[in-house]
Amino acid sequence: MPYFKLDNDIFSLRLDSYEFQVYAYLVSCAGKKGECWPSTNTIARMLGMSQSTVINKIESLVRRQLIDKRMTTRHSERGRVSTGNNHYCIRAVIEGL
Repeated sequence: MPYFKLDNDIFSLRLDSYEFQVYAYLVSCAGKKGECWPSTNTIARMLGMSQSTVINKIESLVRRQLIDKRMTTRHSERGRVSTGNNHYCIRAVIEGL
């Protein structure tokens, strides 16, 4: 059975329940390399949240320096460029941030 670990210091940061759920989901997707690319729609569906809540909480986690977020682009077969899923990098939890 797969599992993932969260740093115990996460509890000292006083995240609200939505921030905690989004952070935990991203950690579970990231694996050992600390990187993942889930869509906000997938995160919302998996956590039973609205997509706007997920977007707001991701921005909060970025401000709190728990994750880094980079926008990605993709190219269609016809050469059109469109927005891809965000690239998330999990950062080390620093107590008291």
